[in-house]
Amino acid sequence: MMNKLESDSNDNLKYKVYLEERKLLVDAISEGARSFDKTILALASGAFGLSLTFIRQISPNIKSGTVFLLICAWVGFCISLLFTLSSFLTSQSACLKQIKILEVEYLNNQSDHDKKANLKNKASVCTWWLNILSISTFIIGVIFLAIFSISNFLP
Repeated sequence: MMNKLESDSNDNLKYKVYLEERKLLVDAISEGARSFDKTILALASGAFGLSLTFIRQISPNIKSGTVFLLICAWVGFCISLLFTLSSFLTSQSACLKQIKILEVEYLNNQSDHDKKANLKNKASVCTWWLNILSISTFIIGVIFLAIFSISNFLP
């Protein structure tokens, strides 16, 4: 009887440690996502503003054929900002959906595979792709801005 109590106590302790560790990891992921979004917003809007200042400073000396590069950079930064802002909304939807999924799984203790298939969090997948697209279009904007800048600084 004592072994059974010790075993239950150890299992309970392991479960509590698991929950605490999981909570820390979920918090770290959430903070990382917030930091990512803030960083992309700051960098994309900053690069856009910097490029405008750059144009103002060398406006009379822009080489022909390089304006297209600048426009591509601006489009990249704007699209990156739009993807990031959209990911805010889908992230909120993903969190709400995940709460519903947890409630259904906990309250109903579902084991039916078909029912679990309906519980997929599509908003979470959408948020992931929006973040990937956001960083990708930001990088494209940086590349075009760098090419534009270098093209206009070289003799």
